[in-house]
Amino acid sequence: MFFKNLANNNMKKIIPFVILLLFFAACKKPKVKDIQTNNSVDSLTYQPKVPGSRWTYTRTILLNNTNYNYERLATDTVHLGNTYNVFYSDVDGAQYLRQDGDKYYNVLTASTNKPPLLVLDASKNINESWVGGVNGSDTYTYTIKEKIPIFVLDGFTFKNVIKVYQTRTTTSGSTTLAGDTYYAQGVGMIKTEGTVSGIPVTIKLIYLDLK
Repeated sequence: MFFKNLANNNMKKIIPFVILLLFFAACKKPKVKDIQTNNSVDSLTYQPKVPGSRWTYTRTILLNNTNYNYERLATDTVHLGNTYNVFYSDVDGAQYLRQDGDKYYNVLTASTNKPPLLVLDASKNINESWVGGVNGSDTYTYTIKEKIPIFVLDGFTFKNVIKVYQTRTTTSGSTTLAGDTYYAQGVGMIKTEGTVSGIPVTIKLIYLDLK
């Protein structure tokens, strides 16, 4: 009862403060700044892989923004018998990606087991799902939600965007990750928004320089 009364007594003071906080947070949301595809030879893929190509993303967790670079290195590596292109992220270190036709795999490097996850299957139809991989007690499931011919993000136009819904569930049935990721043809990932263990997370492309 004490906490309920305290909340009621302070509600009129709290609401204006929260509205003001949300207003400033909205004003500070990072915007897409520059997209240079440079007539890349990877214009038809959903993960360009020419060495030297660089993406800059901003990651927002609650009200905190962090910018980081994601760059294709000039090396490849073999993992579980398959060859992966090596990328480097300022926040996650070395990343390994592989394209096999319309299928795109990403190694879960944060895991001790480092399983490959099928994060995108561009051949799937809308509302089709697949299990991308299993890591211990976690199962990663993906669903094609939309295929968007023209997608505008902060005034920049992207073509043939695929929206994928991803979940991570445990053997007990709880969902610890859920969200949508947008992949643009000739660009790669342009946006992800969802929750991780109940915490809102957004990742958005703000700079791109393809080779």
